[in-house]
Amino acid sequence: MENNVDSILARLEQLEEAITYSDPPPPGVPPFRYVVGHSPVLLSAPHGAAHRRDGRVKHEDEYTAALARLLAERTGASVLYTWARLDDDPNWDRHSPYKEQLRQLVAAQNIRFVLDIHGMSNRHKFGVAVGTICGASCPQRHEMLIFDTLVAEGFRPASAAEAREFPALEQDRFVANHRRFTGGMTNYTVTRFAAEELGVHAAQFEICAGLRIVRRRNTDKWPGDFRGDPAGIVKIVAALERLVRLLGNHEV
Repeated sequence: MENNVDSILARLEQLEEAITYSDPPPPGVPPFRYVVGHSPVLLSAPHGAAHRRDGRVKHEDEYTAALARLLAERTGASVLYTWARLDDDPNWDRHSPYKEQLRQLVAAQNIRFVLDIHGMSNRHKFGVAVGTICGASCPQRHEMLIFDTLVAEGFRPASAAEAREFPALEQDRFVANHRRFTGGMTNYTVTRFAAEELGVHAAQFEICAGLRIVRRRNTDKWPGDFRGDPAGIVKIVAALERLVRLLGNHEV
């Protein structure tokens, strides 16, 4: 597996090309796909394509599907992701075909941890938000493993109050259970579904644009040639890859 910056960025771009964003799937074809791995960890990207929440179309979280797929390739984890426009929101609606597919995969593959990947904008001024529903979606040992792994890969913790005072984006900072990104305190997220209905530990990762978007494709929504930070993207890939491998350890 190649680890140089160029090869990782090129693979992310290649994987993202398979996501149609705003086009619906062909009749009878689900807007999500999955790949079964050998690890007890499942990576999820329910907002890889556009989706509909309360009747309103919400745009995709760019490169979250590609990131989940890349991590699955590199770790042997299973992956479930959206690739075409959905008529619902798997991370908001209580019931959805995506969640039912997740239920089937968890049962069939003996999944023990779901890592749900989302994208947030740079305007929050920190790089990563980790949501565990304030500890309800996974035990403290997993929370600490997540935090320690991020620190080991060069990310530093910050409180929500500290992040509000950042003068500009500090993408090497992470915030745990930010009130906007708790992982499911008030809505029916994938993380909440996994923890409450499937009895599987889970955590939600919100990743800023600078740490995931190699090169923007949807210029209809976002004019301009936005590109993320190559070193930062490789850094979050390394952190999440390490985390998935650790979570997949049967002794964890």
